[in-house]
Amino acid sequence: MHARFHVVIVRHPDGERLPILLDARRQPIDWINEYSIKRLRPRLSANSLLKALQILGMLWAWAARQSFCLQERLSTGEGLSPDEIVSQLYPRLRRDFQARAKVRKLVVAPSTVLQRLQVISRFVTWHLEAAMARWPAGSPELWDMRRRLKCIEHAFATAGRARPEAPQHARALSTEQVQRLLLVCRPGHDENPWKPPYQERNYLIVLMLLLLGLRRGELLKLKVGDCMLSRSIPEIRIERSPDDEWDSRRDEPQVKTASRQLPCDRSLATRLNAYICQIRRNIGGADKTPFLFLSRSGSPMSLARVNGVLNQIGVVHEEFADLHPHCLRSTCATSFRAQGLSNGLDEDRVEKHMMYFFGWRSSDSLRPYIADAIRRESCEFSLGYQATLLGGDRGCPRPASGFDGRSTPDASRPTGGPNCKVFDASSGKTLRNT
Repeated sequence: MHARFHVVIVRHPDGERLPILLDARRQPIDWINEYSIKRLRPRLSANSLLKALQILGMLWAWAARQSFCLQERLSTGEGLSPDEIVSQLYPRLRRDFQARAKVRKLVVAPSTVLQRLQVISRFVTWHLEAAMARWPAGSPELWDMRRRLKCIEHAFATAGRARPEAPQHARALSTEQVQRLLLVCRPGHDENPWKPPYQERNYLIVLMLLLLGLRRGELLKLKVGDCMLSRSIPEIRIERSPDDEWDSRRDEPQVKTASRQLPCDRSLATRLNAYICQIRRNIGGADKTPFLFLSRSGSPMSLARVNGVLNQIGVVHEEFADLHPHCLRSTCATSFRAQGLSNGLDEDRVEKHMMYFFGWRSSDSLRPYIADAIRRESCEFSLGYQATLLGGDRGCPRPASGFDGRSTPDASRPTGGPNCKVFDASSGKTLRNT
């Protein structure tokens, strides 16, 4: 059997996007797609479901080269032996499957391996539990399958024994960096990196990411009707709308956080209103889509285009070479926390406000932002202490860039999965092949 697989996204006429795993003959792999539809689809977005299917495709490709039939093993409740998981499957999952013109690395990061193991472990567990449900209660076969399942779960949990490195969080910009960024991005400025027709739109993108702490997907999901600018306190409405029939983008942006309404400063509202009434309406095809930010062709902006807007800043200004949309969200979260503490609120109260404003459902989501803020504060305290002791030593060298937490490190960027296509069920045409 050829071990090549494909992941396609079927887009239905009502806007729903459903990833499907296919084999080398372009036939659905039913026993994996069944798990995807029954177990994952009700709780995952299309993008998250696509990533899970790409990992399960790696499992299928590995199993296709083995002497046994994995589907039969899972359906009978036999599963995998600990040795097969640790000695055979785990080394396979460490490989880097990204197709590149030049090989950069042979293995992926430990955190990536851990994610792959977790996805496959849940898949195997689901099938074994389904097999167990077919046996009557109290049967000896059921007891044996439970014992085997416990061994399998332990093997997956301990396969990657090395502790994975903590993921690098997008660091917040310093106050000086924020002021410099807003200066060079201001429309009409001599150092503005964009062409004049797009300066106002791109400046608004930077402002809304920085001032409202929006995710990239939340920004692109904004519609003109979500900008409630005539109220006494203008507001921007963030709403979850997966599988939006109005959204024609191949990679649909997702609102991963909770729906909410954010207050908008009057000056930002005035600039936003001018963009809607004067600039956006003059774009060809703007009346055919409700989305706020459009490309020059009149279609909704893509996720990659937002990255491109910020990358253009780094091309012209090297100090922003690593600027990423999430850096601006992290900057907003750090400043939000500092503002709350300066107003006399305790940490618990500030965290509750942050959870609402940024749309987090769990306090775990804000931990990376708080950790980054604490790191910056501790560096400032340390430098203050050092200055107290060494204040008279004028020959003392200045700390290296980045020690005080004001440099922006490399932000993690998403990488595409293997062999992914988008298929429109209403037209019968393939929309994308990457």
